[in-house]
Amino acid sequence: MPKGNLAAIAAGALVAAVVLVWSTCTFMVDERYQAVVTRLGKPVHVIVGSVASEEFQRVKQEILDTAYGSADDAEKSSALKLRVDMGSGLYFKVPFLDTVTMYDDVVLAYDAEPEEIVTADKQKLTVDTFARWHIDNPLRYRIRVRSTEGAHRVLDDTIYSIVREELAKTDMIEVIRTSNEFTENASQPKKEEATPEAQLIKPMRETIRVGREEIMKSVAARADKIAREDYGIQVIDVRFKRADLLKENLESVYGRMRAEREAISKAYRSEGQKQAEIIEGTTNRKVQVISAEAERDAKKLKGEGDAEAIRVFAGAFGSNAKLYEYMRSLDVIAKDTPEGAEMVIGLDSSIYSLLKKPQLQPPLDAPHPAATP
Repeated sequence: MPKGNLAAIAAGALVAAVVLVWSTCTFMVDERYQAVVTRLGKPVHVIVGSVASEEFQRVKQEILDTAYGSADDAEKSSALKLRVDMGSGLYFKVPFLDTVTMYDDVVLAYDAEPEEIVTADKQKLTVDTFARWHIDNPLRYRIRVRSTEGAHRVLDDTIYSIVREELAKTDMIEVIRTSNEFTENASQPKKEEATPEAQLIKPMRETIRVGREEIMKSVAARADKIAREDYGIQVIDVRFKRADLLKENLESVYGRMRAEREAISKAYRSEGQKQAEIIEGTTNRKVQVISAEAERDAKKLKGEGDAEAIRVFAGAFGSNAKLYEYMRSLDVIAKDTPEGAEMVIGLDSSIYSLLKKPQLQPPLDAPHPAATP
């Protein structure tokens, strides 16, 4: 065989050997994962996700404590030499002796099955919860949990027991509502509008002391403490997806709601009727006052007009008695004689004396005979 072919084969074999050794001596940790390296079943290297330096020191100490606590008496000294690194990248291992196990370094979701829970006021609720969690201590997680399915089992037991304890000392209204904001806005009238009818609404609005949000925070905090210490799991958040009444309790709740709404509607109607009567009485009083004032002003104006007319007539008739007598006679004729009627006047009637021979009567503006010098 030519020497050139032998050199090529040797070079190829050398490259293959280098690639084989490199692949068996190194491993890559992705940003989405953490890793635990074991040698013959004993942990020798742990790689956690990227965190702040203070958080890494805490996690590192917990990992070392876990290794020390799980080691035999003869292996406790070597457990303290466990290597703990942080962040993704390329790492080395001993070929054929070390085994690398990857664990998620992302936020995971846990969705529990709905469970029946009894509250402090003896109401049965079907509570459906879900949680978000993260592997905080990969070594403890590997020893106590090992898989996502195992994590869901321990979370199911932990979270459900805590939820049951929290709701057992909490009334149903605390689970339903988060705050008293609606109650305060809807049931507390202003001081100037406070009435006995309006105050009937306030007792219908039950106030809460804790509320749903605080209950969920308490459940999450307690579950996180237990899960960190026992399983290396960080419980980030716990939420109630729904909290439903059982069918046998719905009718009583609906009846209570109907009674509450009827009481509120009666209060509103009573208050409305009262306000209507107040408005109607005020309006009638104003109408009476306005009518009385208008009638008073009309009589005053009429009296002033009559007085002025009398003064004018007195001035006019006082200067000419014949004119006054003539005008009064015409008024009598006009008042006592219907329209279209014939009037018979006697010769001795004073009216006849005014109507006969008007050309012989003195002019209306002629001076009085007694006034002639």
